Amino acid sequence: MPELTEESLEDFYRTLKRYQQRVHADQRLPAPPADSVSVRSRLCGSALTLDAVIADGRVQQLGWSVHACALGQACTGIVAEHLAELDEATVRRVGAQLRAILKGERDTSDWPELAMFALVRDVPNRHGSALLPFEALRQLFDRAHARG
Repeated sequence: MPELTEESLEDFYRTLKRYQQRVHADQRLPAPPADSVSVRSRLCGSALTLDAVIADGRVQQLGWSVHACALGQACTGIVAEHLAELDEATVRRVGAQLRAILKGERDTSDWPELAMFALVRDVPNRHGSALLPFEALRQLFDRAHARG
């Protein structure tokens, strides 16, 4: 686990705020063509509605309404910044990497900015909030498959 210092905490909060700002205001997509899913963390009550246009196995457009703690907001902002990379395999792989970071099983991810979540390993009641965008995208890909 990364060493917890005053400097690492300051960097953590600064980075959280930067990504939170990315999704601070709701940015919804019209349905159709977007599909929407709402997910909630059972432990903390954080909620996310994610809208996506999925075509050719990739997320083409992404919209959101985030009512979550700083971790859920920041993680949604990180996902939004990686829009160009959002295919199903990437979403599942990076989501699994974040779960492993939160559990203390690894320190890094294909998306380097997710490494900061190692600092909240000892706050398990917030892990679900950080994972919300990955759960929402998993459900959206599952729906896209069901439609064929």
